[in-house]
Amino acid sequence: MVFALTILHVVVCVLLVGVVLLQKSKGDGLSGAFGGGGALTASFGNVGAVTFLSRATSVLAILFMVLSFLLAII
Repeated sequence: MVFALTILHVVVCVLLVGVVLLQKSKGDGLSGAFGGGGALTASFGNVGAVTFLSRATSVLAILFMVLSFLLAII
């Protein structure tokens, strides 16, 4: 049981890293933090439909937390 949960946890971790890296950056890095180009959009963000990647990130993050909790209990 622990081995299966550990394997599932590693798969979820790899998928979560991949999905996060595929997403488009919303800020301008350090230039956005110090008021340079596009600070307004970095502060308020773009309001729009939830994309598939952001939904997948949420689901994988919740699954990661649940698996972490289960592995800690076992």
